[in-house]
Amino acid sequence: MCFVLAIYQVVPSWPLIVAANRDEQRSRPSSPPHRWTADPPLWAGRDEVAGGTWLGINSRGLLAAVTNRRDGGAADRSLPSRGQLCLSALQQSTPSAARAFVEGELATRRHNPFNLLCASVHEGWVTTWRGDQQALARGVHVLTNHGDLDDATQPAVLRAHAAVAAIDLAAEPLASVLAALGRLCADTTEPGPICRPGGAAGTVSSSLIAMDPKGAVAAYWHAEDTPSSHD
Repeated sequence: MCFVLAIYQVVPSWPLIVAANRDEQRSRPSSPPHRWTADPPLWAGRDEVAGGTWLGINSRGLLAAVTNRRDGGAADRSLPSRGQLCLSALQQSTPSAARAFVEGELATRRHNPFNLLCASVHEGWVTTWRGDQQALARGVHVLTNHGDLDDATQPAVLRAHAAVAAIDLAAEPLASVLAALGRLCADTTEPGPICRPGGAAGTVSSSLIAMDPKGAVAAYWHAEDTPSSHD
């Protein structure tokens, strides 16, 4: 996945809203979001090559998403799967437990470059493969596959923040907010398009998730293929 936007503790009725695109080789097999038999149970897509996931949420209200970083050097295929790290985070009960697990992993094993976000409606954090961690503050946040959280040098980050600022989050119903975020996920504007249609590699799916104040899933919308191909 190359784009994750989180609207965190901004809308009281929906304190966590996430819009995300996954970029990948189109030939790489995967399964769309479904219920995994796990403890705690979780809902996520599955990478059928390495067995991990790029985005999911568990029954305790913990959401996790990973973006592969393309500005941190070439990937070493002998290192652990970044999708497996995201999956392992989802198998924790709270963001704090997930943070402790990931810190332990990064202290003992090397990983290819990534950004990882873990959040509930009450707390959240972001880390890189280097262990550069920061708490998720109230507001709108963007991760891509280039740069750290809210990297203002990335055109996609600036366009995403501008697009969300144009939405009346306090007044619009959830369906309208998600529809607007879906249009953002379909943005192909250069430079730094959020959606990359066509080619052997590019945007292969898009997801929109909203959680209510109790941490329950209020919406989980998913589109296979590029979001620009859907209304």
